[in-house]
Formats: sequence, structure tokens, C-alpha cells
Amino acid sequence: MPSEKDCSMTVANIVPAEKLPSAIPPEVSIPFMLGSISLAASYGSSFFLVDALQSIRQSATTAGAVISTGTIATILCSLVAGRIAESLGLMRAITVAAVMMAVAMICFASASTLTLFAYVGGLFLGIGWSGFYMLAPLQVLGHVRAEARIKYLTLLSGSQMLGIGLAAPLARTVAETAGSYIAVYALFAAACLVAAMLLELAGRGLAQAPQTKLPTIRLTLEGVLKAFKSNTRYPIIMNGLGACVFAGLSTFQALYAASRSQSADTFFLVFTLTAVFMRFAVAPIIGKVRLERVAAVLVICTIAGLFILFVNVGSTANYIFGTMMFALGYGLSYSTLNSMVVYIADTDGTSLAIASQVFTLSYFIGLFGFPYIAGQIVKAGSFDNLLIGMMVLIVANAVLLATQVFSASRER
Repeated sequence: MPSEKDCSMTVANIVPAEKLPSAIPPEVSIPFMLGSISLAASYGSSFFLVDALQSIRQSATTAGAVISTGTIATILCSLVAGRIAESLGLMRAITVAAVMMAVAMICFASASTLTLFAYVGGLFLGIGWSGFYMLAPLQVLGHVRAEARIKYLTLLSGSQMLGIGLAAPLARTVAETAGSYIAVYALFAAACLVAAMLLELAGRGLAQAPQTKLPTIRLTLEGVLKAFKSNTRYPIIMNGLGACVFAGLSTFQALYAASRSQSADTFFLVFTLTAVFMRFAVAPIIGKVRLERVAAVLVICTIAGLFILFVNVGSTANYIFGTMMFALGYGLSYSTLNSMVVYIADTDGTSLAIASQVFTLSYFIGLFGFPYIAGQIVKAGSFDNLLIGMMVLIVANAVLLATQVFSASRER
């Protein structure tokens, strides 16, 4: 959605939320989703950054420092992404984020000439990805009516998961063919620039489409506190706890796989395929079911998947089945909980844009913060202890969901 200055030039397009269309035109949604896939694939390139830097005789310590730089930049930029969007316009800020990611890829490709480029690349990757990840969902909020939001949020998260899932096999193929990771990052730099053009194309279409005005986008302490004082706090916290579980399970998956005589590659392949398939498959129909019921089913699937992995003693079939159940539960929970946040905010007067950003910020905190705690649990005991801890977190999510439903019923 454009900034307030831009809105003054397109007043005719500003309509009440209830008069928004129920669908985004394909000539807008397709470029937007394709751009999202490209950016997500480029972000996924950070997962093999250690291998890339070691191939140019850099230590694992350097790679860890570069990744930490990107993590810090991600968190910090998340706090100011809304302010940047208000200054540039929402869609323009997303496009700028794509260009920053292209700069990051160019820096990684140039790291063999000067190590400093790797650190600069980590910085720009964190800024670009957090800007895109924080702001992209706001496009959905401003251009479709409430009942259609979960469909497009699910398609958006599916596009992001597809891109991240494509990153590793694509990079491996290019690296083996070209014999260098420089070619890989050059490819992803081009992909980011293509994504920027696709997003610019989508932005021009959105500028002419009916939209509702988001009164404020920037994150403020007052806005964050208001989000936590309302019932939006329940799905926000649930999202953060879910991110903790995903981070713990994926970060230490190699340890689990080794303890069960399995291959961690199986987990990541099955998880990605299941999550991507389910997100695209259910997107057209998920909005027809009450969000609380969907969330309850997803909580059950998530804890069932963790339990199957816990009791598994070495069966590949159980490993795959447990991963599929977890992917089904966790894979759909992000867009479902995001839609819950937006729906609650829409009904109790909380800012949609701020609630959505706080929701995303909770995801980043869980994703980047929990691995340290998980590492301490594994160090003190075993991965099984971590699995038990993660099941407790999902039970906590079930309690939060029940509390939110009870609280909402009392307010009716």
C-alpha cells in the first residue's frame, strides 16, 4: 500500500474494508508470489554460507560471525521497517528490500577478494529479508476483505517456503556445474533483481486497485503494548512458541537423525514438500473454516508429529510420518495464526499493521533466540529432552488457544 503522500493522489481507490474485493487480480498476485519465491530462495542461500566461505579458505568462525551479523540486522530492521514503509510507501519499501538482498548476494560473491564483503553481505541480507518478511503481509491486509486474507497469507507463506526449499538443491547444482559458489551467489543476485522488477510491476497494479487505508504502519512502544493488551497477544505468543519448536527441531535435526540411524536430509526434504504442498493445496478453502478450529487441529498435528519422532527408535517410515505430521501442523500454523491476529485486531480496534508486525517479530525472536536455549538443553541431557521440552511448548500453545477462545466467548 502506498504511503500517506501517495494515498492523497489515489483517493478514489481508498474504500472501506467491507467493500474491498475478495481476490487480487492474477496480473498482480502472480508477479508478487514469483518475486517472493525468488527472494526466499536467495535468503535460503544463507544456509550454505558456511560451505561457501570455507571454499574460499575462511574459517567456520568467520561464517558464524557473518550469520550473527545478519541475525542482528534482521531483528533491528524489523523494529524500523514500518517507519521506512511510511517514508517510501509500502510497496516501494518492499522493492528496496529486494534490491538490498541483491547487494547482499553480490557481496557474498565478492567475498573471495575481501573478507569484509561477507560481513557487509550479512548486514544487507538481514536488512533486506526482514524488510520484505515484515512488510509483504501488509499488502494482503490492505487489498482484500477479511475472509480472503488467510488465503493470500497462506499463498504468500507457501511461496516463501517453496523458495527456501529450492535454495539448497539449486545452489548445489550450480556449484557442482560451475565449480564455484561465486556463480551461485551471482545467480541469486540476478534472482533478487528480477524479484525487484516483479514486485515493482505488482506495485503498479496494486496502486490502481481498491484498497483500505492502514492508519499507521510504524512500530511504536505504545502500539506494541496495545497489541499485547488485546486478545491478539494469544496468537502472537503462540507464533513465537511455534517458531521456537521449529528452530529447535531444524537446528539440531542432525543430532536426532544420528540417534535414530536416519538422515537429516530426509527430514528437510519431507518437511519442505509437505509444508509447501499443504499451503498451496488448502489456501483456496482454509478461509471457509473457523480459524480457532483450524488452529486446534494444527496444534494436535504438531504435537502428534513430535510424539512420533520421540517414540521412534529407528524406523524410517515413522521418521517420515512424524515429519509429515509436524510439517502439516506447523507448516499451516503461521498463516492461520497471522489471520487470527488480523481478525482479532480488526474487531477490537487494534492497528492491523502493528499487530501483524509484532506477530512477525515474535517469529524472529523465537527462530533466532531459541537455538541457544535448545543447545543448553541438549548439552545438559539429550535431544530427547529437547523433544519433551518442545512438546511442552506446543501444549502451552493449546492452553493459549483455549484461553483465547474462552476470552472471546465472554466478550460476545
